[in-house]
Amino acid sequence: MISFAEAYDRFRPRPPEALLDLLVGLAGDGRPALVVDLGSGTGLSTRAWAGRAERVVGVEPDEPMRAVAEAQGGAEYIAGSSSSTGLPDGCADVVTCSQSLHWMEPEPTFAEVGRILRPGGVFAAYDYDPVPVVHPELDAAFDAVLDEAKALREATGRISPWTASAPLRKDEHLKRMRASGQFRYARELVLHSVEEGDAERVLGLIGSYGAVEVHRDRLSLAELEATARRILGDRVVPFWFGYRVRIGVR
Repeated sequence: MISFAEAYDRFRPRPPEALLDLLVGLAGDGRPALVVDLGSGTGLSTRAWAGRAERVVGVEPDEPMRAVAEAQGGAEYIAGSSSSTGLPDGCADVVTCSQSLHWMEPEPTFAEVGRILRPGGVFAAYDYDPVPVVHPELDAAFDAVLDEAKALREATGRISPWTASAPLRKDEHLKRMRASGQFRYARELVLHSVEEGDAERVLGLIGSYGAVEVHRDRLSLAELEATARRILGDRVVPFWFGYRVRIGVR
């Protein structure tokens, strides 16, 4: 059986190519000299930059996640936090937080982002909608399990395998970015990506959510599996992922 970190790396989606193109364009100096990915996890959002930047550094405090990232290669990884990276002042062209800003303390995180970004550098915090668009009945079954997990999280206080603290509201990311005073320009936009998946990916993806992992024995995962296998069978089909992106220019 694979670990939670390995499942996370295997089943979660990769950043949209269009997003990486956008950030490079906004940074304005062609090929970035340094991209820093905060809360880099298993490196999905870090190694996406391989070949696009001279140097890519992922910052991740969780050792099991970081170990999976290091085994994959494609970037450098350091043990650090979003508020204490240990990187030099003004060193980064692009700083990103993929599926991670809601776990971070806003004020010290934005202060550290402002410190390591060069003038004109770009920060992006982006998250994908938890339920991909695959098939109406399957999407509804997926959403139902997430609703169950959320209810159990609120009732028990058990949040995820790695933290007991409640996440911040993602819909307030932009407001907090603007209030930080670290960015001369900040806005939000939406993007999408399309990846292939099958019934196994449906089950692996939902199992990669922390609240599902800690409450899996009390969730309707068998019903979701039956729905996925009935609808998809052995087929590989498009999975549409919607992304919400908050951008700040230093």
